[in-house]
Amino acid sequence: MFIFYHGSPELFDHFDLSKAGEGTGVKFGFGVYLSESEASAVHYSQPRNTPPTEEHYLYTVEIPELTESNHLVSAQPVNPAIVKKTEDKLGEAVPKEVSEKGKEFRKWVGCALTGARKAGFAEEKAAAQFLDGIGVFCNVWPQAQTKPDGLKNCAVFNADRVRIVKVERIEIEERHGKNVLVSSEQVR
Repeated sequence: MFIFYHGSPELFDHFDLSKAGEGTGVKFGFGVYLSESEASAVHYSQPRNTPPTEEHYLYTVEIPELTESNHLVSAQPVNPAIVKKTEDKLGEAVPKEVSEKGKEFRKWVGCALTGARKAGFAEEKAAAQFLDGIGVFCNVWPQAQTKPDGLKNCAVFNADRVRIVKVERIEIEERHGKNVLVSSEQVR
């Protein structure tokens, strides 16, 4: 299991994907957005473009271990085993150029499933459900594009694959355009 973090203005016992996309959208796929960086999760406990909220929570969670064939990496080629499973399940060939980047592959899958020409929310959701169904549980991208081997963020396609291990009520403060942790108190 890997440890990741999630920041939210809401206190909850389990993740609910019916609210997916409300905070940061689905730019990196439909799912539960997590970060290996606690500081990044703290920053996102205050939703963008909304008035400051009173409450902020930091969730420490576990997700399955990442293996070569169980996740996509946004800017890297898709594992051939994932491409093969996709082709077998869809009954059509994945274009080579699409399999060169996880991001393009994910969008292509969503459009192939819905018949759309451009990937939007419905296509991202369809791709997430399909990929989870073939054993691909998340999309991964580097926290900083300039540090591809650094800390990672991920969108886990199925909330049941995320286990909350600790919840903290946090106090944050804005410093230089970033929300930073001032104090924390464990809730559960």
